[in-house]
Amino acid sequence: MQKPLTRFPEGSIRELWSISLPLMISTLASLFMIFTDRIFLAHYSVGALNASVNAGTLAWALIAGIGMITAMSEVFVAQYNGAGQTKRLGVPVWQMIWFALFSLAFFIPMAIWGAPAFFSGDRYADLEIPYFRWLMFFGPSFALMMAFSGFFIGRGKTKVMIWLAIVANLINIVLDWALIFGVKGFLPELGIQGAAIATCMGYLFEALVLGFLFLRKENRIHFGSSEYKLNWTEMKKCCKVGIPQGVFCALEIFGWAVFYWMMTDLGEKHITISSICQSFTILLSFFYDGLSRGAAAVAGNFIGARRYDLVKKVLRSGFALLIMFSLGTALILVADPIDTVRLLFIQNPDASIHASLKLCMTFSFIYIFFDGLRWVFSGLLVAAGDTLFLLVVGSLSVWIFLLAPVYLIVVRQNLSVEYAWGLTVLYSALFFIVYALRFKQGAWQKINLVAPQLEQSKEDTPVVAADPILVDPQE
Repeated sequence: MQKPLTRFPEGSIRELWSISLPLMISTLASLFMIFTDRIFLAHYSVGALNASVNAGTLAWALIAGIGMITAMSEVFVAQYNGAGQTKRLGVPVWQMIWFALFSLAFFIPMAIWGAPAFFSGDRYADLEIPYFRWLMFFGPSFALMMAFSGFFIGRGKTKVMIWLAIVANLINIVLDWALIFGVKGFLPELGIQGAAIATCMGYLFEALVLGFLFLRKENRIHFGSSEYKLNWTEMKKCCKVGIPQGVFCALEIFGWAVFYWMMTDLGEKHITISSICQSFTILLSFFYDGLSRGAAAVAGNFIGARRYDLVKKVLRSGFALLIMFSLGTALILVADPIDTVRLLFIQNPDASIHASLKLCMTFSFIYIFFDGLRWVFSGLLVAAGDTLFLLVVGSLSVWIFLLAPVYLIVVRQNLSVEYAWGLTVLYSALFFIVYALRFKQGAWQKINLVAPQLEQSKEDTPVVAADPILVDPQE
């Protein structure tokens, strides 16, 4: 019988919060690297800020796509843990480690030849190409970090990731300052290249430390973290679940890259306001990203134990947490965002953009709210392995609900940026409804990811009690 995940009532707000909070802080620290890059680059030049949005969005479509695949180690670790098969936890993690290493064959050519192919001839090409190139060179480090983190997230041992992400973020901040602006007599001024290098160093640091912790003796003994051999059966299972999610993630972010290219073509006002709005939406997405991954970890254990009633309780808890968070973010994005923009990005923005910026920030808030609801459903569907649905529907939605309307209504009619961000609200609301209908349909309950392995394990070894996910303040 499965032991409780935490000391709190199963599926409750307190349980979901206890698992998700460390992930939120870890994600916040990671996303703050991108946000910090934007702040430094905005003070360096507006052109560098806008170039980082264009090139960075496309780069993260590829990096996050691969990273989302390797993050599927979390799903299998959670389900094996919930089913009591703790000796198998290291096996899916290692398959995703290998996948991350194999991704070098994709990222290196993309860095060398992809950068000029994508950005030659663009308004900010001289800035976009080096920024994209550096992010590609270090793309596998993010995939490795996600593979290792799945081992800890799937078991609920997430607190160690908080301090690790904070240290990595401090490294990024120091390197941003030193590499973007240079240190006289010591480091040359690298501008936008320095921002990319600083972020890459932060992710590489996290990957190396998590790898060290994963390979500790106690993990090798109790959780099979020494099972480094390629297991094609397990690799196939991980890829079957992970590739649809990774492709969807890449296509969705690529869709946003197209959105920002369209804003660039419409003019500097469109792309500058969109750059600022995107910077805030990226930063604040830490909450629903951490909440989604926390919901996946909690629900994955319940699904592994075949306790589907508690999955729906997790959903209700996730919605309650998201509503409370939204009340706080309204103060930043709705009340009076202009002073925040002055402080962080542009000290003296043109008065002509004030009204447009304020309305677009309000639209950003509404977009984040609906997107957060959608991500709670996404975490539960990922935990069940229903990722093919996420691929098909997600890939179509970004083009049908967002890009086609923006092109036909805003670009073709040369309308203001407010119309574009208003359409993002419609996109996020429709996307949320589609996910809600899928979850209510219940097809995810019929997916079985670990049963064949469990039957084999029963023949070889006795079933042991699941390692309970306990919130340990000393961890």
